[in-house]
Amino acid sequence: MIRPDVSSRLSERDWQILGTVRAFRFLTTRQLARQHFDLSDPTAVIPRSANSALQRLRDLGLLVNLQRRIGGVRAGSGGHVWQITDLANRLLVEHLGEETGPRLRPSEPSTTFLDHTLAVAELVITLQSTNHHGVEIERLQLEPDCWRTYLGAAGETRTLKPDLASTSQTDGFTDFYFWEVDRATEAPNRVLKKSLQYQQYRNTGAEQRAHGLFPAVVWVVPHKRRRDQLVRRLADEPAIDQRLFTVIELNQVAQLVQLGADEFRKRTGGQEGGDPS
Repeated sequence: MIRPDVSSRLSERDWQILGTVRAFRFLTTRQLARQHFDLSDPTAVIPRSANSALQRLRDLGLLVNLQRRIGGVRAGSGGHVWQITDLANRLLVEHLGEETGPRLRPSEPSTTFLDHTLAVAELVITLQSTNHHGVEIERLQLEPDCWRTYLGAAGETRTLKPDLASTSQTDGFTDFYFWEVDRATEAPNRVLKKSLQYQQYRNTGAEQRAHGLFPAVVWVVPHKRRRDQLVRRLADEPAIDQRLFTVIELNQVAQLVQLGADEFRKRTGGQEGGDPS
């Protein structure tokens, strides 16, 4: 049992913060302020209420911050990276009526893993902000809930592991997406291999039977140079169905979900549009 003196000191927003950090594994102060403290401008000063709430949860032994900061010392408190403790995890399990799982041991992740994890979180926050632009995000699935298990060509069990899956409504249309966050740290062949796996999964028909169509696959990259590189690499591979994939930068997410992947590609001169299902 969790000590009642800890549990009773938590507000509804405290519970939400702990649940959010657990879901993403790592989040910066700035990201948490945007999700829970109405920080609409990502470059604005972080509200004191956000810093105070996170420090209080740390003092209660529920959050810890990593030794390194995103953006270095100059980033200030906004660069702190947070993760939950085992106490917080057990508290959430009890509060939400979940089954008890393995102990959670906070650790310092590799730079590559942390960068990717925070980039996925940034994508989610960006998608959530599109609700102010005529888009309704109906569903967001993080890992591992968004993973898909299927049978490969030889009958072996395979797992497709998107970084994120989403469902959105725009002007009466429902759009389904698989999202992949690429940080330009691996060779383009890795993207090609993962794209071919998406096509293999599409060929099973499982996703189409569940939803009536196959989601658009969107690669989110850190800069235009990487976008151009991946677009060329996908276009040069004859086995790739160009209609299935779109490569964008983070600042293009809102435009893509507003227009839909096909229309976005037509307007931006990307891969050819069409329904690959």
